[in-house]
Amino acid sequence: MQKLITIYLDNMAYDGMTVLKGHANRHGQAEEHLKELLADGWWIVSTCSMGGAADGYSARGWLAVVLERNEP
Repeated sequence: MQKLITIYLDNMAYDGMTVLKGHANRHGQAEEHLKELLADGWWIVSTCSMGGAADGYSARGWLAVVLERNEP
């Protein structure tokens, strides 16, 4: 069985150590609970980045992660 999760990445998410408002507050947040899935026997099969440079020095995109687990 496989599962696809995405993680939003935004290098403009922080102003020093403070997370800014808007979409930036989702920086690094997995839509699923990656830590719990890995502890539950899932493993990472592949990763792929999507998106990229925006205007200026900012870069926004997603990291797609394919997980796999053998069903009992």
